[in-house]
Amino acid sequence: MQKIWDRAVHFLSANESRIRTETQKIKGADFLVWRWIQPPLSCDKSKVWQGKAFPLDRRNSPPNSLTPCLKIRNMFDPDMEVGDSWDLAIQEAILEKCSDNDGIVHISVDKNSKEGCVYVKCLSAEHSGKAFKALHGSWFDGKLVTVKYLRLDRYHQRFPQAQGCNTPLKASSLHQNPTNTIPCLLQHGPLNSSGFS
Repeated sequence: MQKIWDRAVHFLSANESRIRTETQKIKGADFLVWRWIQPPLSCDKSKVWQGKAFPLDRRNSPPNSLTPCLKIRNMFDPDMEVGDSWDLAIQEAILEKCSDNDGIVHISVDKNSKEGCVYVKCLSAEHSGKAFKALHGSWFDGKLVTVKYLRLDRYHQRFPQAQGCNTPLKASSLHQNPTNTIPCLLQHGPLNSSGFS
């Protein structure tokens, strides 16, 4: 077992930047312990992707998507967010992470979600599969992001305005909306209380 333990310690020290080792006295003896390093709290509250927690394979990623809609959890903590437009930073971060995916057509941040939920609709199941692979199992702002697929009819039940969304969104579309039209990215319909996930 010592060989396995040594390999695990070596792997963590070589690959995990969010853990540091330090010596700590426990009952008078010195022990080497691991300490989790929290992400720094910056005053500008910029949101940062921090890499993958695990590789995706058939055990933790469906082989293909049957729906173009996603529910993303753990993108934020509503009690910790400040300002009126923090949700735009969340939307921007998702679009940046999925920048090679030209199929995201609607994003809605549930600002009251205790689970930090964001809902995404793509042009096709293929596009949602790409978004799933880019986001699921990633660290974002110190939180492990998880993604699951949602049925299209349930998505449209919650976000009726998303039915007409068919123009792919880009990260810059948050800042390049010169007219008074509201892109599908910024439409926040009232959240219903149907309780579906």
